[in-house]
Amino acid sequence: WVPPLPPNANPQAMASFKQAQALAAGPLVQARNFAVMSGTNAGISCVMRRIRGVDDIQGSMTAAFGSGVLFSLVSGMGTPNPVANAITSGVGFAVFQGGFFMIGQRFSKPQGVSEHNYYARTSSMLQNLGLEKYEKNFRKGLLTDHTLPLLTDR
Repeated sequence: WVPPLPPNANPQAMASFKQAQALAAGPLVQARNFAVMSGTNAGISCVMRRIRGVDDIQGSMTAAFGSGVLFSLVSGMGTPNPVANAITSGVGFAVFQGGFFMIGQRFSKPQGVSEHNYYARTSSMLQNLGLEKYEKNFRKGLLTDHTLPLLTDR
């Protein structure tokens, strides 16, 4: 519970009060804020992946920036200037997400194995059949050398 401020309080006190209200809000308000943040992140991430064809740090950071901006606007946290606060929050979210993405990339791939090694036989097969223009689709669909033999006529 956050006690109310008097109407003649200074702007910094009002901003701190709004932050305290946003953090001390009930579970439904917190759930709404989390839903906006995670839904925006997932939506932008999917659109970026669809447009660019890869899941990389730029797409991840763009999605995090968008979710930070919308989280800031929906939650009402921050300074009296909502635009500056939204941009600051977006940049903060993007920096953290970029760092987490790099850490995840570092630990997810085995040492000394490049992505090309996962598609070596698939790429060779497509070249032998004269279908190398479809290699991008195979990579997009994650049809690696390990998953390709699992395909059947069905």
